Amino acid sequence: MTKTTHRKRAILGEPNEYRILRLVRDYETISRVEIADMLGLSKATVTSVVGRFLSKGYLEYVGAGSSSEKGGRKRQLLRFNARARCVLGIDIRLRSAQVVMTDLNANVLERTAVEYAVGSPPDDVLGGITEVLRRWRVGRPEYFSKAIGIGIGMPGVIDEERGVVRVADAMKSWKEMNLKRYFEDQFDLPTFVENDVKTMTVGEYLFGASRYVPDQVLVFVGDGIGAGIMIDGKLHRGITSSAGEVGFNEICNTPATDERFPLLVAGQRDFGDTLSDVRLVEAYRKQGGGSQINDPRQLTKAALEGDELAGRIIREAAHLVSIVCIDLINTLNPEMIVLGGNIVDPSIFVPLVQERVRDDILSVPAEAVQIVPSKLGSDGVIRGAVGLVLYDLFKPVRNPRARRDKARTSLLFDET
Repeated sequence: MTKTTHRKRAILGEPNEYRILRLVRDYETISRVEIADMLGLSKATVTSVVGRFLSKGYLEYVGAGSSSEKGGRKRQLLRFNARARCVLGIDIRLRSAQVVMTDLNANVLERTAVEYAVGSPPDDVLGGITEVLRRWRVGRPEYFSKAIGIGIGMPGVIDEERGVVRVADAMKSWKEMNLKRYFEDQFDLPTFVENDVKTMTVGEYLFGASRYVPDQVLVFVGDGIGAGIMIDGKLHRGITSSAGEVGFNEICNTPATDERFPLLVAGQRDFGDTLSDVRLVEAYRKQGGGSQINDPRQLTKAALEGDELAGRIIREAAHLVSIVCIDLINTLNPEMIVLGGNIVDPSIFVPLVQERVRDDILSVPAEAVQIVPSKLGSDGVIRGAVGLVLYDLFKPVRNPRARRDKARTSLLFDET
């Protein structure tokens, strides 16, 4: 049990607190009577919970609305106070980390980048991040003192429950690093750690292109290709927390494969080695495309301007991504697939993937799925990191008669 658990908060035996707070947050203003009607709760329960939130500053009165149809006193209106507490989010990448402080609506209050060399040891990277957080603790105490948690997204297979990096193929020195313990010891705040693509999936679900779509998959192309899977509004991690590691799926190396992908497939074993930002740029240069292209965004721009070689590479990449998507669609039958990464341009890449998916042999799930580009872009992981902390607050209110989810320990109430 961490120090945070001893210091923090009463356990919410019932989820009514979260349901009420989410409902108020989703409405500009709302009365207690409307809350009770919409959630199927008694007026006494609503009055009790609202009173607690008012005393803690999460809710505030904003005047009176119209009276009921029967007349009488006008109803007092409530609204959500996003500045009542703050959240800390961290996006750890190969060459840099983003650190943010946000309010309870995930609006950024502070943002800082921490730069370092590829292969830097964890202690150096974490030292830079810790320095930023300590600086905020001193310089912005009006927010930092009200922090309710830290969310972290980074590459690798993460033991989410323990907050330990189990495997980090691109950041090998981080293996067995316990990020949860490190930050809870440093700042005495609940800390949530997750794989970067899974974290991005949470971000898109709570704030982005797939907001509140319960069954969805995010497919991301960056240093390789990976997927984040959401089933019934919850991340699917699998028994070893490695669900979605589609980059390790093997490509069928046959003469037919080489003919279909002559620019990108040249003996690589899996999709991760084939679909990466570096590989796409290398393929362009290898075919004589020149050194002016340094990243997939420039590759897309060149294709849109009529560069035939750039266009062929994008078409091959989209075809390969569509194969990954079709496997996911036929296995999981999601409502939506979100495509993320520098190569994912809505005007050229996304339509190519959509077209290939629609041609799948199993037409029913292929025609039903929506394929859309990421809305959060490069902020996907950092917004998702904040979302790891705020998930219970931001997830949509369920049917009050449906089976209750087990509420996790509240981050919203101190014991004092």
